[in-house]
Amino acid sequence: MLLPLEGAVREASLARHLTWAACKKEAGSGYLVNELVRLVYLTFYVQEAGYGDTDLMVYVRAEAALERCLERAERESVWSFEPGDAPLFEAILRQGDQQLDSVPSYVYMDACERLDRFTLSGRRSPLPRAAPMQ
Repeated sequence: MLLPLEGAVREASLARHLTWAACKKEAGSGYLVNELVRLVYLTFYVQEAGYGDTDLMVYVRAEAALERCLERAERESVWSFEPGDAPLFEAILRQGDQQLDSVPSYVYMDACERLDRFTLSGRRSPLPRAAPMQ
């Protein structure tokens, strides 16, 4: 449990990147956008455990982009992001890849458990309330 993640790490990273690539090209779906939500929050939780240095506002803005995507999908049945959203998700993907390469298994598993608890909590966001929405 103290060793870095192995085995499925490359598959997880590839799946994350392919998910973003599909969504970026307007080939997304509810499932893929949900996977991006999981990516954003899981990467945030691992960072909170001391593994990462992405600015909190990147997470906040990515969360806002996800909300805009969901609203657009509801209105127009199109799962897409704005071009300006790409740097946000690419920064989180880079951070997530660094985490997968270095984080001990127990930290990652704890972050997954926190994400599971959050999804059942009914809360709107796991990001700190002090973070201003932009």
